[in-house]
Amino acid sequence: MKVVFRIIGGEEDLKDIDGKEENVHFCFRPSEKNIFELVTKSPKLKRIQLPSSYHKTISNTTKTLLKMKNIKLLTGDIWGHRTDIDRFAEIEI
Repeated sequence: MKVVFRIIGGEEDLKDIDGKEENVHFCFRPSEKNIFELVTKSPKLKRIQLPSSYHKTISNTTKTLLKMKNIKLLTGDIWGHRTDIDRFAEIEI
């Protein structure tokens, strides 16, 4: 199944979140604060995707928060996507 993800390339991209996002891919290692900010701004959020190396560093507290909010934490990479051209990417999940 292909799903459209909003690509977050850095902390500055979090400022542009409009609250309608359901699927987000982090291209950087998000802090707990970054994830909490995203969850707070996006009540419709269903999925967060991270590269595998970043996925391993997510705290249990953050994982618990996401589970309580029924938000799935996925592992995956996006190669060659330029956020200056398009903020969204279609990803196979």
